[in-house]
Amino acid sequence: TLSSFVSSNSSKIKCKQMASPRPSMPSSSSSRFSLATSISSRFLGYNEANKDENENAPSFLTDPDIGAEILSLLTANLDKISDDEIIKLTRQLEFWYSHRDNLPDGELIALTKRLIETGTWVHKLLNNNSDDEKGDFKVPTVRFGRTEVNMPIITCGGMRIQDTWIPDSTPLLGANKKKVLKSESQKNLTDVIRACLKVGLNHFETARFYGTSEMQFVEALSSLINSGEIKRSDFILQTKVPPGKKFADFEKLWNESWDHIGDKLHYIDLFAFHCVSTPSDGENVLDDSDNSRMAFAQKLKKEGKILHIGFSTHGSADNIMKLISSNKFDYVNIHYHFMGSYHAEGTPNTVGGHGNLACVQKALELDMGVFCISPFDKGGKLYQPTKIVAKSIGTKLTPISFAALHNWKTVGMHTVSVGFARPSDLGEILEAAKMYVAGKEIEDELHNAEERLKGLMVAKVGENWDEKGLVDLPSMFEKSTDGVAIGHILWMHNLLTAYGMYDFCKERYEGLEGTGKAWRSDKSFEENIKNMNPGNPGREYDPETKLTDALSQHYDPALVLSKLEECALWLSKNNPAPTDEEREERGWSAAYSLTPWVEFPGMVDVKKIILQRVTGPRATRATRRKSSAEAEMLRSSFRRASTSSLGSFDN
Repeated sequence: TLSSFVSSNSSKIKCKQMASPRPSMPSSSSSRFSLATSISSRFLGYNEANKDENENAPSFLTDPDIGAEILSLLTANLDKISDDEIIKLTRQLEFWYSHRDNLPDGELIALTKRLIETGTWVHKLLNNNSDDEKGDFKVPTVRFGRTEVNMPIITCGGMRIQDTWIPDSTPLLGANKKKVLKSESQKNLTDVIRACLKVGLNHFETARFYGTSEMQFVEALSSLINSGEIKRSDFILQTKVPPGKKFADFEKLWNESWDHIGDKLHYIDLFAFHCVSTPSDGENVLDDSDNSRMAFAQKLKKEGKILHIGFSTHGSADNIMKLISSNKFDYVNIHYHFMGSYHAEGTPNTVGGHGNLACVQKALELDMGVFCISPFDKGGKLYQPTKIVAKSIGTKLTPISFAALHNWKTVGMHTVSVGFARPSDLGEILEAAKMYVAGKEIEDELHNAEERLKGLMVAKVGENWDEKGLVDLPSMFEKSTDGVAIGHILWMHNLLTAYGMYDFCKERYEGLEGTGKAWRSDKSFEENIKNMNPGNPGREYDPETKLTDALSQHYDPALVLSKLEECALWLSKNNPAPTDEEREERGWSAAYSLTPWVEFPGMVDVKKIILQRVTGPRATRATRRKSSAEAEMLRSSFRRASTSSLGSFDN
């Protein structure tokens, strides 16, 4: 999520301080040191030692060559940048200044101008100030395969903006509809929808299992229709319903969705079978006999309730290829990112390789619409990039714009999903959309960044492993693995080794451990697979599980086992987490966080979800207050610095 790093430290919910060149300051890897604390002590003079103004200035302002110019650029635009944007801008500038190495001064000034341009541009777009050509910017659109839908290259994903993760139909704990629709989260969601529509981002994607998301999106969109702000034809609605273990389960979930949608929005543009990940799920949706799920969906299509049929998946590449090759679907929601294919990474793709790239290419060949799931979260937690990733990509692209451009330009996917939690989340992805139409210079920059990252992977893991390490492995659905997600875990090892992506890999491994909790030794392999969570298939490495047969085709089984053991040592919740110093030494530290405050539903954690249901979104409210205070301190500090003698920074 866009706040998983902050919410994982919710007992002290603080915004993370960026790296500082001063040895007296904590390293940027410390989750216990907040930017707000840094500002208080360094900008405003609240430190115990009562240090002078020179010590309290942000480090990039203290530079004798460029400090004055950066300050001038910032103070000239402070009133045109939102609180969220000023926080994100400052974090990035502080990181790059503190890790400038051989960067020329001109590059830091250009970065400052670009970040300010993005912040002020988004402000203009969201506030209807279209005095210049930037105010008229619209997200580019493409043909979404055989659906013929005119699809924006950015999709508003509805998985991180709802009031709660608890489905609205859940007995007792289910959300009170009236209360939710009058909540802060509903206002925030409506603000996000309005902001998206202003820039032509008109595809809204939700699901039956995204808590109250589906209900809230329907209510917000229907309210905008009723007020005359928009027409039904102005937007594309996608919702997804799990196939269920039995047809009756699927039908019940469909009816719950249609109860929300039917009377208010009248039809669903894009309907998907949700989380078709296990082999049995695939068989269930491919069956088109009478009284099947597919026959039911085709009937809904004839009735005009849905216009197009697709599927979403977190499955293995071989299962996904089977579904795509059936040619029964109009579109697919799939994980393929520069960093890998999520659960499909290291699983056989049926054409000699691994992962989902071949699946994407097959879908495009069959003229299916191709929707990229979660390129900035499941694609590497790029809103909180590691120092290695940020520095490898460079200052001319952000990790977010890099990931989006890779999917659009290099791979040819039609749209990328962004889990918006607040209107300001539009900033980075709109910058990417602007780059999408910029031409050869940006394409060259993208290519160079891709090559730097690929080269780094080869240098860190070795040519042999880079070429052969993740092929000739069975998926977690093969009996020889006993459910262990071998390829997925080896992918994590690669990401840690080459790119230092500890926080991302830790979350992914904890997901496998969650699945492993439900794995019963007294049940058969088939029973365990049938009951496996389709949203998070595969379990963690189990040293008691013999993997000899599973690794029989691999070029180096001993090396595989060594890496699996290492990953468990690094990432298992049963082992102590590395200290900040250890993370810094291993290259596992984060560069900065683009999360200004915790989103409303919070983390996918049962205990926290239930607590939030009882107490309300306390974490969100608390961090929004802290975020506002942080932004005000930043503005005040910049204004104070601008009225002071810049000569005091040059001592």
